[in-house]
Amino acid sequence: MDRKYDVHGEKNKPVNTGEAMGKYFVMSVRFNKCSALDFRLIPKDSGTAIDPNDNSIWVKTELYDFGWGKENGFYKAPLPDFDTLLELVLHSEDRDDMYGAAAIILEKYADELLYRCEAMMNAPLRKKEFRRLAEVFRLEEPLTRCSVDQKTSEQIKSNHTRWKKIAQAAGKIR
Repeated sequence: MDRKYDVHGEKNKPVNTGEAMGKYFVMSVRFNKCSALDFRLIPKDSGTAIDPNDNSIWVKTELYDFGWGKENGFYKAPLPDFDTLLELVLHSEDRDDMYGAAAIILEKYADELLYRCEAMMNAPLRKKEFRRLAEVFRLEEPLTRCSVDQKTSEQIKSNHTRWKKIAQAAGKIR
């Protein structure tokens, strides 16, 4: 554990920096793996598998899209919450955990990501973390990452404007 700023911007709060983080995700690279056995997991049924080392349950899912489609993978059940996923993106040195967490954030927590990106881009002491978010989530692309389901056109336009500002800030820190 290191003393840094946590995901909420609180100084001197212990933050897990990746050294002791567990394995939360496994994913393919250019679709080189597909089945549970490819990931050294024992198939339980079509959507779950067991890790023979600790008997943990892993759930099959599509993960990060590097540009050629969503990679095959599994996550360790239960799925971590948003704060843990963001910590993995910001501090994990494990590629599968970092990009697996990013994929779940984009799928399930894009609205929360929008708020955190705005907070980090405006905090000079969070520049390094914002740079990491910009790299992992490709924030320099002015895309609306939030779902448009059950939102008014005004909310959608507002979110798009906010993502454009984040894209501009991300483009300046590279």
